[in-house]
Amino acid sequence: MRWLICVALLTACSDDSKSAAPIDAAIDSSVDPCLTCALGQICVASYDGTCGPSVKCVAKTVDCPLARGACSAECQTAYCSPPYQCMNRPPCGGESAKAFTCYGP
Repeated sequence: MRWLICVALLTACSDDSKSAAPIDAAIDSSVDPCLTCALGQICVASYDGTCGPSVKCVAKTVDCPLARGACSAECQTAYCSPPYQCMNRPPCGGESAKAFTCYGP
């Protein structure tokens, strides 16, 4: 009977309003939109001439390095729609390290 009273007292004193977020809480994708890409997809960030980004997850058809300036004609054709290209261009700033980047006019 004593243990039942102890459990009841401990339960009554717990404060659920201050509980921490669960360990497997969702990642805040507003920090890096590339975190939303699924397995088998590549994150493609296209920057227009004023560095306005358009980020999307597309099916991965070609293995391409994500390092800036590491571009091939095959990767450009697969992921950069004309007039965008992945050749080495001045960065806009804020590009995700997880994105294949394409730059436009």
